[in-house]
Amino acid sequence: MNRSIQAFAFAIILLGLSATRARADLNIALSDVTLAPGGTGTMDITVTSNSSVTLSLFSLTLQITQMPGTTSFLTFTGGVDPPYSNSNYVFSNQSFNSDFGQPFWAPPFTTVYTNDSISGGDSADPTVGPGYVTITGTLLLATVQFQALGTNPGDQFQISLVPPTYDPSNVSTQFDDQNGALLNYTSTGGTVTITSVVPEPSSLTVVALSGLSGLLWCCWRGRKQGQSKNSPLATSSDRR
Repeated sequence: MNRSIQAFAFAIILLGLSATRARADLNIALSDVTLAPGGTGTMDITVTSNSSVTLSLFSLTLQITQMPGTTSFLTFTGGVDPPYSNSNYVFSNQSFNSDFGQPFWAPPFTTVYTNDSISGGDSADPTVGPGYVTITGTLLLATVQFQALGTNPGDQFQISLVPPTYDPSNVSTQFDDQNGALLNYTSTGGTVTITSVVPEPSSLTVVALSGLSGLLWCCWRGRKQGQSKNSPLATSSDRR
């Protein structure tokens, strides 16, 4: 009898887990970026789903983490155009922020060091559409901008989503379906790598190349004139 109850309870648990995964299967991806020392770059954040999940609103909180051995800093700038006009934007043509002239990102803020975090989000406007979208294919959630502070090639940073805290006083990442239910998600952080700057040719190298080019031109000109004098078409006065 006890074994039957245990088996039934285990089956119920499995069914519950399966239902949860099928109902809330969002995959959030952050792209990898290479950046010159002191440069400014952007990173795309996209969403996909393995099932017919609906999305009515979302909020994103991102945080920059220095990878081991990194000594420089990367900070959010917030100075990037909102994604509203992008045809692949998740709420394209029914963005609440766009309809009411609202920015996507709030100003950057500090978690560990200055401007290492930023929050933003949007929702579907029910006055111009159904108030939600069904996630199909790969859709754009946001583009975020950042700047490298320092000149250390090889330094790496990870930009990742701050998971839900379920505390209204703390900003975090959240996705709601058309019924207002919270959606679970998986995410992969994006890596920003500081690359080496390709050195420009020195002034001495430029001078040397210019001198070599002039010498080759003079040799070619002298040879050309010599061939003209020895030509069968040269006049008698030319050969004197």
